[in-house]
Amino acid sequence: MEKNRNKYNLSVREIDILYALWKAERPLLASEISEADEKLKLATVHTTLKRMLDKKVIEVADFVKSGNVFGRRYTPTITLQEFELNKLSSATSSLVSALPDNANNNFILEELNNLEQIIKEQKEKILKANGNPPQKPEEAI
Repeated sequence: MEKNRNKYNLSVREIDILYALWKAERPLLASEISEADEKLKLATVHTTLKRMLDKKVIEVADFVKSGNVFGRRYTPTITLQEFELNKLSSATSSLVSALPDNANNNFILEELNNLEQIIKEQKEKILKANGNPPQKPEEAI
């Protein structure tokens, strides 16, 4: 099974389960996770949930009666936004480090400047949304 490179070191199945939990917007039983995504079989979900608990990317939210037994309901410990930002950060790092040394340096510098401008604009939007004034260039990190 192919693994995605990310801070959380998650397999494709683990990521599928996280997306099912995020989409539901409520804690789910293993059987509900399996029903939410047809490629997730119940036995696979149970095995994968144990690994995800060890990695602390999910937690047991509560116990509920499911038929004649009590079942655990699971919830993610990371948000979709945190996960996606981590993927973006990893992809950006990989992209920048993969830039060839012998390529057109002017083109690479121009692209890096464009990326810096986009990052600067996003930082300003976030600061403004949080009620903070934009930083002066010498104050920026």
